[in-house]
Amino acid sequence: MVAGLVGLYLISTIAHLYNLMKRHTFAYYLGVTSLMCGFMIHTVMLGFAYSSPGIAKWGIWLSALAWFILLIYLVVFLRYREMSLGGIAVPVAFVLEGYASAFPGVWGAGSPEVQGYLLGGHAVLALLSGSSFFLLFGFSLMYAVQSQQLKSRRPSAWLHRLPSLDVLDDLNHKILYFGFTFLTLGLLLGSMWAKSKHGAYWSLDPMKTWPLVLIWFAYGVLLVCRLTRSWKGKRSAVFSMVAFVAVVFAFAVHLSK
Repeated sequence: MVAGLVGLYLISTIAHLYNLMKRHTFAYYLGVTSLMCGFMIHTVMLGFAYSSPGIAKWGIWLSALAWFILLIYLVVFLRYREMSLGGIAVPVAFVLEGYASAFPGVWGAGSPEVQGYLLGGHAVLALLSGSSFFLLFGFSLMYAVQSQQLKSRRPSAWLHRLPSLDVLDDLNHKILYFGFTFLTLGLLLGSMWAKSKHGAYWSLDPMKTWPLVLIWFAYGVLLVCRLTRSWKGKRSAVFSMVAFVAVVFAFAVHLSK
């Protein structure tokens, strides 16, 4: 049940973060529905936990904190019907509940089933982030080539087949947003799995862990620069291409034995 709860909060987190970037009816209903379902399951589990003696309290307090954050958000949401307020509340609650589930003795944490779900979610999100960064690299390459061709006196005949620079720049911004979100959530689930499996959040070999952290930092800087509009266009495209080379290296190191 804990895997289903964390999964529902993960889905709601992605939907709420997407809503911050672009309002969409499907994301609205998906985010709210998954959150409501997860909150009801969460309520039942907390009631059962507090009525059971001898259960690990630290993880339960983290879970209770997540529950109260969501309760306040849901009360505000039902009053104002404003989903953007959950762009902070839901991701924070997801993180708290995920780490609460990683503590041994809480919700069956430490069991092979829970560890399997956490590791599987980490792998899926890693693939999604890697795919997003690959597409970001491809569109950035198109932007750089087209920009250079437009500056030349004799642009190639196939230039008109490429999307416009404005379209490519907009695609780069959206894909970067999703890729960074997937990478962040994947790292969080990976550390939850490490806690559940080894008892420490960063128990892996530093040579495998730190390259991913550095990639997260690099794309985070790029996202902040794009959001503040200090970087866009060709500068952003070139940085994205360089960062993708680092992504390939980081994943190769992380997956090596």
